[in-house]
Formats: sequence, structure tokens, C-alpha cells
Amino acid sequence: MKTIHQIKTQLINNPWLITQEAYITIADALNELSFEIQEIESEANEPKVSNDIAVVGLHGTVMRDVPPVIAKLFGIADIALFKEQIMRLADDESVKGIMLDIDSPGGSVTGVEEAGNAVAYANSKKPVYASVEGMMASAAYWVGSQARMIVATNSSKVGSIGVYLPVVDSTESYKAQGIHVELIKNKEATYKGAGFEGTSLTEEQKEYMTEMVQDIFDSFKGAVKSARNQVDNDSMRGQSFLGKKAKERGLVDTNGSYEDAMQLLKYEINLKK
Repeated sequence: MKTIHQIKTQLINNPWLITQEAYITIADALNELSFEIQEIESEANEPKVSNDIAVVGLHGTVMRDVPPVIAKLFGIADIALFKEQIMRLADDESVKGIMLDIDSPGGSVTGVEEAGNAVAYANSKKPVYASVEGMMASAAYWVGSQARMIVATNSSKVGSIGVYLPVVDSTESYKAQGIHVELIKNKEATYKGAGFEGTSLTEEQKEYMTEMVQDIFDSFKGAVKSARNQVDNDSMRGQSFLGKKAKERGLVDTNGSYEDAMQLLKYEINLKK
């Protein structure tokens, strides 16, 4: 499990699949945290199963391996736990269908591709639907796009297909304080220490980070295209769409409520009986 300090350090020099507003919110909240939270164990949110249908929630900022108390305090969705739940339900013969209840702005990259693959695997064995009544953006869209059907309300926000990597250049701030940071490393380590506090990125380091971000985006785009080939490149430029427009662009299948999504899932399951 990660400590608060480790979660804070993830905010910079790491690629993110999240809306800017959500990133700023969680960054501000974590940076203002001035007290220690004792790590305690709490019961994880288990999927609810009723009438052969399991409901799995993906709510809040997506991160991996977060202590339950911190996840609850900051509204973080543990993507590793989500993947574990999906894989377990995929192989559970008593479960005939899975409903993803998604309301998330996205989050960090780690674990997202694997969670999306888990949804695709589950969907190959039984119908997996996704309901969106709030937001399904960036990392959350990567995961949700692998569902067989996405049902989103007209007022929901969907998309934000893109990747960014925030790097803070604090050299001027350090200089104003009379501090000069010298990073000593072996000659071959061109990319070691890239983004270290108080230093600037070299052009080679910028190119390296840009290439990494592009690789992640290419995987993101490939996953979306594999499940929804009707989504064109113009819809994958980092923008979000309201539910109705998202349907027009092929990002979702139909507009409706959670109850509508559940009725559609039940209908498909009953057809197979």
C-alpha cells in the first residue's frame, strides 16, 4: 500500500489519464494535507449481486494500490481492486452479466490498460454494460470503452481521450532563494533524474517523456478502436462531450439512465435463457 507521501510524488513526472480539473483538485487536497493519517484496514467495496447481475462501481480518481482510508477520504478508486473484482466475476458462472457503474474523471496511468483488458475479457464471456450518469473521462473511458454497451445520460460528460505528463520546473524559484541544485550522475544516465526538483529538463529528456506519453496514447487509442471502431480520430483529441454528442460520435451506444442500462442488460441476459 502506498503512503500519503508516495501518492503525492505520483502527481509530478508521471503520465496521467485525467481531466485537468480533477487533477488540480486532488493535487490541492494532497498538498494541503498536513497531518498524518494512521493506515487502517477497512472493508473494500464489494460488487453487489442481484438477480444474476453484478454491479461494479468505478467512482472517483483512478489510482493503484491506495490504502482504503485514503481512498475513502479523497474519493479515489483503486484500479487494482477493480480489475481483481472484474476478473473474479468473469469466471463466476453464477453471474450472468456485469454492470459497470462509472463516475470518474480518470487518473494515473498505472493499471488502467490491464483493467480495460479485464473488462474486455469479462465481456467475451458474458455481457458487460456500462452506465454513466456523471463522468466517464480519460482513464475511466479507457476502461469503460471495453464494455459491450455504454449507456450515458444526456448531461453526463464522456471522452477526454488523451495523456499528459506534468513536470514542474522550479529552477527560478530555487534561484530566487539562492539555491542551486546540481544533479550528479553517471555519464550514461541521460534520462536519470529527469524532472528532479530544482532542475530543468534537457531537450533529450523532454523528447523521451513526450515519446512515453505518445506510446500510452497509442495504446489508449488502440483499445478504443478495438472496441469502438466508429470513433474517429477527431473525437480523440482530449476533449469531453455531453452524453448526446458522445452518442453522435460513437463514444457511447445510447442515452439513458442507470435504470435504462439495467433493463437493456436484463433483456440480453433473458434472450440467452
